[in-house]
Amino acid sequence: MSLQFNISQLLKEDVGRTRIYDFHSDVPLDLEDGTATDVHGTVKFTLTNFGILANGSAEAVLHLACARCLEPFETPTSVRFEEEFRPTIDIATGLASTVPLGDTAFDISENHTIDLEEALRQNLLLAVEIIPVCSVGCKGLCPSCGVNRNLKDCHCHEADTSSPFAVLQGLLAESEVEK
Repeated sequence: MSLQFNISQLLKEDVGRTRIYDFHSDVPLDLEDGTATDVHGTVKFTLTNFGILANGSAEAVLHLACARCLEPFETPTSVRFEEEFRPTIDIATGLASTVPLGDTAFDISENHTIDLEEALRQNLLLAVEIIPVCSVGCKGLCPSCGVNRNLKDCHCHEADTSSPFAVLQGLLAESEVEK
């Protein structure tokens, strides 16, 4: 099943009418710094005065890179969404729609099809943590030698991080050596 739905019959009905569909996408969604696979869920389309309101929920598996250790990892996620779709063609006349377009509304195609792909992509993108990590206890990479500290211990000297000015202290020492 795809993420495209022909809603031409719904557009001919009275305001307030609804249709409910299940969806599943085999095609991964690009999330810029990752992908979402196994996207599936349910959507309810409601006819409004201006177009279609889509309310739904979706689940997916996010494939991301850990911000600490840079290793790829997968995490399941779920989102709830509510998006507005406006027609570009009037269903009764076949002419360009006179319905005012909203800044945040998605377009209903000329053949009266709603494509949920972009709406789902945006909502899944919002579900990604600002700093995605593979686990709470991820030790990350060593700042000196670059080894993944989850896989191997390194014996590099740890910088003094008790003071926010500790890094500046090291810079002063380097400038005195250069003189």
